[in-house]
Amino acid sequence: MKQLWFAEKDKVELRDVPVPPVGQGQIKVKIAYAALCATDAHMVSMGVMGAKPPRPLGHEASGVVTELGAGSEKSGFKPGDKVCLFPETNCGLCPPCKEGRHQYCENALGTGAFAEYVVTDASALFKIPEDADLRKYALTEPANCTVRAMDLAQIRHGETVAVSGVGGIGSIMLNMILLSGAAQITVIEPVDAKRENALGMGAQYAINPRTENVAARAMEITEGRGFDYVFEVSGSPNAIGPAFDILAKCGNLVCFAVFPPSYSLSLNLHDLYMKEGRIQTVFTSPDLMPRTIRLLPRLQLDRVIGTVLPLHDGVAAFELFVKSIYPKILLDCKEGCP
Repeated sequence: MKQLWFAEKDKVELRDVPVPPVGQGQIKVKIAYAALCATDAHMVSMGVMGAKPPRPLGHEASGVVTELGAGSEKSGFKPGDKVCLFPETNCGLCPPCKEGRHQYCENALGTGAFAEYVVTDASALFKIPEDADLRKYALTEPANCTVRAMDLAQIRHGETVAVSGVGGIGSIMLNMILLSGAAQITVIEPVDAKRENALGMGAQYAINPRTENVAARAMEITEGRGFDYVFEVSGSPNAIGPAFDILAKCGNLVCFAVFPPSYSLSLNLHDLYMKEGRIQTVFTSPDLMPRTIRLLPRLQLDRVIGTVLPLHDGVAAFELFVKSIYPKILLDCKEGCP
């Protein structure tokens, strides 16, 4: 089968590899669509998440179950089921799993979903509706991360929110915020098309950080208060300073994006103290996937999916990602999937 690999720093390769055998307790999935995440690209360019070559890439995906390994029947899956993937398995046995923190499983294995097939444990698979659009449900996992962010942030109705960076994951984050009862929802984004897309989704205001003073415009929008919540979703070190500047008293800075491993934040704790501000980072949790699946039909994913390329153009997809044209790029990995 074809599979996209992190071959060496700054290099991605499409390789011919054997289809993995289906072992005890495992399930084989024919991948339909896999979405390119900034984390995938930054694994290759920056080594985020501790990624080292060689390793297969891809973790946001949907597909169809084709084969069950011995002992996997008790999972409730059957051939023909439509599923979406979580990035890693969890064992349910290690200390983090027993504490309910399955996202920190000490025995986790990745999926490598930029491929024609994935063989994985049932813990990384979640059933989706029979009539599910597999293209949209490939975005369940990034949407799941935004659900985690919303759980941690706990926005109250009428509180003001800014979103810094509205690419793929930023657009999904914006969508969640639009469903939350937040007010004066403002996006900060340098790419014209992405700002326009965010306004089309329902954002009330948009700031271009290349041509506008972010702090001055934010204070104009909020009548001098600043924002109760600022979600930093760009992952750009240049965006952190303005994010602090526009934070209201008792405000919450949600650092959602994965920042470069070499980046260290220079923080004036006195200024943060005077605002009684908080900083919240966000990871993920497989335990939220059922909730995310139920919520997915309410998301404006047609506005998030920018283009779809065939798997054999996977290397080109990584090159296209760097140009920051589309919110989300999908790879079509299927043949014959409904």
